[in-house]
Formats: sequence, C-alpha cells, structure tokens
Amino acid sequence: MTKKNINVTIDAELLKDAREQIPNISSFFESCLRNYLKGTFPVSDANKILKKIGKLQADLYLLNQNNNIQEKIKQKENAEKDKAWRFLWNDYNARLILDDSLMEKAIEVLGIDDETLEDILDWALLTDIKVDTNYWESVLKKYNENKDEY
Repeated sequence: MTKKNINVTIDAELLKDAREQIPNISSFFESCLRNYLKGTFPVSDANKILKKIGKLQADLYLLNQNNNIQEKIKQKENAEKDKAWRFLWNDYNARLILDDSLMEKAIEVLGIDDETLEDILDWALLTDIKVDTNYWESVLKKYNENKDEY
C-alpha cells in the first residue's frame, strides 16, 4: 500500500490538542477514514445513533414496567390462592370436616379438582414431612414431590 502526503487545513488549537492526545495523527485519521468509508464508523450518523439509543431506552423502560406489572399480578394471584388455601386448611385442620363453601371457593381459586384437593388436605394432615401450610405453592410442591409415599 502506497502512502500519499496531503495538506489539511485545521484549527491551530484543535491540532495542538490532537497532538497531545493522539500520538500518531496520520494513522488515526487513516483509520477513521477507512472505517467511515466501510460504514463501520458512521461519524455523520451520531444523531441517528442517539435517537436509536433513546428509543431503545424507552423500549427497555416499557419492558421493565410490563415485567413489574406481570410480577405484581402473579403476586396478587398467589396471595388469593394462599388465602383460599389457608381458609380451607385451617377449617379442615381444626374440624376434620370439609366446609362445602370453602371447598368450592378453593376449587375455583386454586384451579384444581375436588378429589385432588381432598387428597392434598389429607396428605397435609397426615404427613410427617415439614411443610409450610400458609402457602399454597409450598404445599402443592411438597405434595407433588411426596404424594407417592402417602
């Protein structure tokens, strides 16, 4: 590759600062020009890039907000399931008799059939496995892991 000398007119102060910060200005200029011509260094598109960054940041913000909303919905659903389960469990644990209205509500909220729910109640009552009966997901997980032993 042959090299050519060219004359470039540049502000004196800018040239002074450039010489202090860039050890080889010719090589730097050549590299920038090569990248610009290849399209890998779009100097003139800085505003486009900044707009794109702003749009991506806005999209990311909206995705985070959506994720937070989804998490809150899930927490609310879990809280409703826990409440329905606790009412049913506390009543059944104390009386050993199923209350029909509590059972219907639990079936509706937990989305589980009555036979399986009765099996889970019996399992939770009779099991030796330590299970936190305050939380439906905890009970269901332990039940599914250990139902064969019951």
